Amino acid sequence: MNAPDDDDGALPLSDLERWVSPSTLEWLREGDAKRAAIQAEVDIDEAGYANYLFSQEEKLRGLENERGEQEPAAGREVFRWSSSRSNPDGFSGPLSAPRSKEDGAINIIYVLNGESLAGFGDQVWASSRHISQCLADASVCREILGEDADASSSSSQHPLLGKTFLEFGAGAGVPSWTALNCGARVVCTDQAVTDRVRCMAESAHLNYEEMANELAKDDERLVYAAKAKVCPYDWGSSIDEISQALGDTEERFDVIVAADCVFKPWLHEALLSSIDMALSPTGIAYLPFGLHGNTADEDVWSIADKAKERGFNVNTLKKKQLTPQKSCMDAKQALVHTIRLSR
Repeated sequence: MNAPDDDDGALPLSDLERWVSPSTLEWLREGDAKRAAIQAEVDIDEAGYANYLFSQEEKLRGLENERGEQEPAAGREVFRWSSSRSNPDGFSGPLSAPRSKEDGAINIIYVLNGESLAGFGDQVWASSRHISQCLADASVCREILGEDADASSSSSQHPLLGKTFLEFGAGAGVPSWTALNCGARVVCTDQAVTDRVRCMAESAHLNYEEMANELAKDDERLVYAAKAKVCPYDWGSSIDEISQALGDTEERFDVIVAADCVFKPWLHEALLSSIDMALSPTGIAYLPFGLHGNTADEDVWSIADKAKERGFNVNTLKKKQLTPQKSCMDAKQALVHTIRLSR
């Protein structure tokens, strides 16, 4: 694994260029340059900064005691997530955490940058964990895809193998990297925020490297994983770059996931427009979500009626209770509902 090129551990852009388009690579390069320029402007001379820290030490210690805990520092962090048939949440931890040895477990890596505050992509929400669990388990995945297990060419072959997979509003991209490990041809997208997209490209690279260390070079899962792409994308806009990421502007996606992307009703039409443009005639889109209380529940659910108006077949899958990622959150926010769209 290549060494990072800066103090926060970020991978060099040379490692990421295979996972993004040339235009996205140049955009990321510009983002790195802007970040470096800003850092240079706010740097304090070393001696003065040390004196400042020393003078604040007692205040900081007192603040920690008053809180009873210390706030985690924002910044780039690398995590591991493993699917599980026994734990609805799967298992999360730092990259150094051991890989799960549970039978059939999918182990993935994801990168977050807590300083990238646009949207809510700096956390792994329950809906993302739930749909990833469904994708990881071949039998469950086959069931939600509506495939007959007996009709499969091989009972040991994962149903995502070779399928085209697109994620909207990916954030950490846990569903994308799960699908990648299952052999899907993945395109992972999120809004055009350089730190967010850079972390996604790093995740693609780290997952591919780990797969390459474990699988034979001619393993189909590795062959398809090498085709993965990461793209900045705003809902409702042209899908040209997304289509080009597949290498064929006429090809569309077999599976689309947009986890926890429906809690802003004013964006429903833009999201549905993107799904409509990107979904293949036989494809399936999944919209897993929790009800977070930011807007009326019925307004969140209204996306189902809007999808029907666009001609989609709409089904609701069985809901699943997961653990909220923060103790201050209501259990309702981690009760995952899933809307399934098809043509």
